Amino acid sequence: MVKKTPRKSSSGPKSGKRGFVYPDFELTATKSKTFQIKYKKKLSTVAKLILSSFHNKYIYYAIDDILYSFQLNSTERENLLAILYSPILSLQNSFSINFFDIWVHEIYVNEVPKINRFLKNDSLNLEQFSYITIKFYYRTKLPPKKRDSLW
Repeated sequence: MVKKTPRKSSSGPKSGKRGFVYPDFELTATKSKTFQIKYKKKLSTVAKLILSSFHNKYIYYAIDDILYSFQLNSTERENLLAILYSPILSLQNSFSINFFDIWVHEIYVNEVPKINRFLKNDSLNLEQFSYITIKFYYRTKLPPKKRDSLW
């Protein structure tokens, strides 16, 4: 009697296939674009940690991290998504870049206190806003050639 062994799936985690691979930028034709966004509210520590985790991350995963973070309140979640969506839409509209060809290379948060110069005691009336600098890498593709008609 011959014993049959079950087939191994080639799409498992040990097969070496990964969904979205961060590209090797020396080998591929990629470009970069830097955006600076002024965020007028104070960022929570959770939001800062989430933003700092975006270094060298595929944009799809960055959005996923924001959407499924249970420690963010809904207002802050929407604001962080708007911070990412705005430059992505700019890249898509300006350069016709596919959503799946964008990576976050670097992200920096610079908090700046807004000082009221007319009051003597500045420590009580400090408002804070942040500059968020995001550097995206993106890959451009040639548009498909239009085929000549047969007649």
